[in-house]
Amino acid sequence: MPENHKPNSKTKSKAETAVTDSDNIENDVDIEIDDIDDDELNASEAASTSETDESLKENIGKKINQLRLAKGYSQRKLAKLSGLTNTSISSIERNKVSPAVNTLKAILTVLGSDLTTFFSDEWKEPKARVIVTPKDLLELNEPNSKVSLKQVYNCSRTRNLGFLIETYQPNSSTEEKIAHEGEEIGTVIEGKIIIRIEDSTYLLNQGDSYVIDTIQPHTFINPTDSITRIVSAHTPTTY
Repeated sequence: MPENHKPNSKTKSKAETAVTDSDNIENDVDIEIDDIDDDELNASEAASTSETDESLKENIGKKINQLRLAKGYSQRKLAKLSGLTNTSISSIERNKVSPAVNTLKAILTVLGSDLTTFFSDEWKEPKARVIVTPKDLLELNEPNSKVSLKQVYNCSRTRNLGFLIETYQPNSSTEEKIAHEGEEIGTVIEGKIIIRIEDSTYLLNQGDSYVIDTIQPHTFINPTDSITRIVSAHTPTTY
């Protein structure tokens, strides 16, 4: 074959290079697409896991709140019996924190339940009531206490307001320096009451009302030999 008809090795090399480059481009595109798909998949899985965690946390708080109220316990009483703080119980019920397994077990033991029942699919949410009769009121204090705090509870988990019917026997008082997140408004419908808020003292007569920030330590005292009755509303609904 004439020498000038020999295949051009340089041209062939460029063609081979072009094919190789083309393959590399395709491979690069495949890698980039695969990477994007993996990222999207991971993001989707993370979002799904996050939603599941939030749903679980919400269910835990809701169920503990329902069990506590069904038992007629205040947050302070549940906290005391389970060895926790009132703030911890409030945070759990409001889904701000998720309790550790041991903490949840301690709470459920006090409330007469267990982990198996608590996470059972047979859990049934109570139906909200429109009418709350006297027998439906929940007493939040101990039976032998001289202060009665009856909560108007209709089993609704979407309520935004708590309501108490309070009765103070002669010369009685609440616990010393109660403090909890929220605000409270009340009216004295019978008798007199003294409210101590930190270093200040206020005397209310029948017909007087009060508005307080409950994060400030406060105490209610009936200094008389007669019964005092108060109706009050508070936020949040937990107590």
